[in-house]
This record gives sequence, structure tokens and C-alpha cells, in this order.
Amino acid sequence: MTTMIKLFKSKVINFSLIAFGVVAFCKVEMVEAQASHFFRTYKRETPQKLPEDQNAVAEGKKVYEKRCWYCHGITGTGDGPSSRTMFPRPRNFTRNEFKVRSTPFGSVPTDEDLFRIITSGIEGTAMPFWSTISEAERWQVIYYIKTFNEQFKKETSPAVLGVESAVATQESIEKGRELFKQVKCFNCHGEEGRGNGPLTVALQTQWGMSYRARDLTQSWNYKGGSTAGDIYRTISTGFNETPMGSYKETLSDEERWSLAHYVESLSKKMASDVVVKVKLLEEGELPDHPADEVWGLAAPLEIPLAGQIIAHPRLWEPAIDSMMIRGLYNDREIAFLVEWDDRTNLQEDIFRDAVSLQFPVKIPESLKKPYFGMGDSGGVVNLWQWKACWKEGFGSIAETPVNEPGEIVELNAKGFKKISVQSPENQDVMGEGLHDNGRWKVVFKRPLKTEGGKKDIQFEIGKLIPIAFAVWDGSNGDAGSQKSVSSWYYILLEKPMPKTVFVYVLVAVVMGASVELWFLARLRRFPPKSEEEDQ
Repeated sequence: MTTMIKLFKSKVINFSLIAFGVVAFCKVEMVEAQASHFFRTYKRETPQKLPEDQNAVAEGKKVYEKRCWYCHGITGTGDGPSSRTMFPRPRNFTRNEFKVRSTPFGSVPTDEDLFRIITSGIEGTAMPFWSTISEAERWQVIYYIKTFNEQFKKETSPAVLGVESAVATQESIEKGRELFKQVKCFNCHGEEGRGNGPLTVALQTQWGMSYRARDLTQSWNYKGGSTAGDIYRTISTGFNETPMGSYKETLSDEERWSLAHYVESLSKKMASDVVVKVKLLEEGELPDHPADEVWGLAAPLEIPLAGQIIAHPRLWEPAIDSMMIRGLYNDREIAFLVEWDDRTNLQEDIFRDAVSLQFPVKIPESLKKPYFGMGDSGGVVNLWQWKACWKEGFGSIAETPVNEPGEIVELNAKGFKKISVQSPENQDVMGEGLHDNGRWKVVFKRPLKTEGGKKDIQFEIGKLIPIAFAVWDGSNGDAGSQKSVSSWYYILLEKPMPKTVFVYVLVAVVMGASVELWFLARLRRFPPKSEEEDQ
């Protein structure tokens, strides 16, 4: 048995490595079409049920032992061999841990609820969508899963929440905003919904519990869908065995809809692309501070991230799944502003919040690039790394002091184990970080050209330059190769508008006006004859 488990673990790791590469490739390909395609769509329709009999349960057992046991365990207790690499852990079917339901708090879900989850998967977890198996198999495995929990036998017909659609208005959103404060949603989800409320932070940092409130600004991570109707259902039914309880008895139907409309207004879609367009700032200096209003001139781009699982030690439970970047440049320098949500700002000597930008040291002339995981022996990368400030005794959840903006260092790498820090005279990157209300904002700034030679990327206007990202969350125990990463993306320094364009426009306007005046003058000199004059 031990040998079988070891073999299985090796297969899981190999599969994970392959899956990571496939996901990274697919993300780059799919992002060009639409960022919303990254994530699952919660399905609401269910087909006609199969009869629930012993034959269906027996067939469901076969499906479970082929598809589900390695996460949920042979006995359904959520302790499969892959479970320890997952956050949150797979559901324990012997307990009433079912989250996405249309039934009252504490009740088991309906068969239709389970069918929707098996079909759609759950965002922010390792639960994939199983629309790839037949509808019959999905019903069968549901009937088998129900045998793990006696409560399904007791609640044969649980009450179902009716969801009547209500249209969002500015009035309902404002009412929801007040209710968000009134019922103290901010204790878990934070003042701006980033999941950084004091209760969530205390559970994570002071008591070491793994509970994390959802970041309500990230619609792609909502469990069970992100429409107002989905949010209304969650507010009404709650999530079993979590601090997220039901508000059905506390708030009226109208109030729950208003709260749902407000939460929906907090969320955003992932606006992403393959290319980060770096805008030319024709006048003035590039901003040094993360809060500078000049950054509003640059279009933001959201970058999906995943846990680094290629090199040991791996990050199986990433706390950060996306970051945002903006870029500006002028005739001398280039600057980037990167942002990501981080609940705690908790720093330790080893486990510190950090972010790095990675470039090849030379702009590729072909599609071949260094390995996105810290380069390789055949392709050196240039890294700009920022780390949050830390000193003995520092480690609170307060905002980073203004006079301690963190530190930036330039490095080179030929792989995870071949990293070197550039000499002090070649440290050309400057910048600082700011932690504000559950979000990090970090500025990187450097001359377009440096004296670093083969160690530094040299920026050129109009060329696609590969860029990759890595983010560490100190409070999650991220350090070294345990980090959230992206595959290669690109930056493009937009070409300045040639002044001759305005000359051409002026010439075109003058020529158009001249032609029109010539025709008018000709018509006046030789007016067309009427039919009577011709006769």
C-alpha cells in the first residue's frame, strides 16, 4: 500500500507539472479573446433526474472511485491523497459542509444543488467542473455521495429558497451600503470588501486558522456565481460550517436584495490581455509614489497568477491569484505600478510580502524566450524585486510607515538555484511600496537604458518585450520558490504620435476646403440651366 501511495503521489506531481504548463499556455491564448473565459460559469439549469435506486448508487460508486476519491477520500471524509496540497480542503461528505445550496442554513443541499456544483465546479478551490462526464454519471455519483451522510435520509424534501429577480437601482445599492455597515459585514470582508476585515485578519494571524473571507472585489472567486441572484442566495442561505451565516431571519427580502446589489457593485471583472501597453508621458516627471494621480493616465491590466509548483518547495495553497499593472515612460525613464490585494501586511524576517518583475536580459528576436520560471542555462533573466520593510519587532497589521517604503534589488537568474545579486553600482531600479486598506501598491522606476550591459534589459520603443511576475504573501508563509507566479506576458512602449500627422491632417483639411470652394465658384460662374431655358 505504501508503494502504491508513493507511486500515486509521483503521478499527481507529474500531472500537476503538466497541468501547470497547460494552464499557463491556455491562459495566454484565452486572454486574447476574453478574460472572463479564465473562470468557470455557474450553471443553473438541471436536466431530468434519473431514478434514485440501488443500481444508480452502484454505478455512482464506480464514478466516485474513478473521479473523486483522490480528493474526497474513499470514505468521503475529505482526506484523499491530494487533499493536503489544497486550500480550502475538499468537502467532508460525512459532515454537512455543503456551501452552495438553495436550502436553509444547516440543511443539506438538494440533488439539483449538487448537480449544479458538479457541473460548474467551485471558483477559488480545486473543485473542477465535471461537465465532461455524462449527465447520467453526474446523477449517479450524487446518489452515491448522499450515502456518506445520514442527514440526506432525514431531509428527503428540504425547503428551497425562492429567488425572484429584483432590478438594481442606485437607491437599492445605497441602501445595501448602509446594511453592509449595519449588519457588520465589514468585520470579515473589510470596509471596501477586500476580505481584510479585523475578524478575518485575527483568525488568520492571531489564532492561525485558515479561514479567509472572500474578496468581494474579485467576482471570479465568488462561490456559486457572482450575479445578484447568486449573491442573494448566499446571503439568504449562508455557508454551512463557516462564519458566513444566513441573514434570512435577520433581513427582509427587500433588504437582502439591496445588500446583494451593493456587493455586486463592489465586484469587478478581470480586465486582462497579453500585452501591457506602456503609455508615453510627454510632459513632466514619471511618478515616484504609488498614490500619485498621474497613474490614472495609464490603462490597468489584471494578470492571473497561480501557485509555483514546478520547483521544490512548491506553493500548493496560494493566497494571491491576480495582480494589476500599469506602465508609463518618457524619453529617459520607464515606471511600473503593480497592485495586489493582501489582507494583513504582516511581515517577518523570512516571510515578507514581496513582488518581482522578470525580463529576459535581451529582447528576443524570435518566439524563443528564457524559461518563465527564473530563466534557464540558455536564457538569463533580469529581476526587479521589491520586499516590504521589516525590522526587529515589526510585524503588525498596521499600514507600512511612510518613511519605510520597503527595499528594491536587481538580480539575475539562470534557474531557481542560480540567482545572483547585481553589484551596488549596477542597482538602477528605484521605487517604493504602500499598503493601504488591504492592498499593496508598489512602484518600480528605472532608466530606459543602463550601463548594466548583458545583465539588464534595455527597453526599446515599439517592440514586444516579455515580462513575467511573482508575488509573495508573507502571512501565507510564502518564501523563496513558494510564490504566486505568471507565465510570460509582454509590454509594449507605445510609439509617440509623429508631429507630421497633424501636418497631414491640416493639409487634408485645406485641400478638401479648396476643392469645395473651387466647385462653388464654378457653379456660380456657370450655373446649370433650367428645363425652361433649354426649351
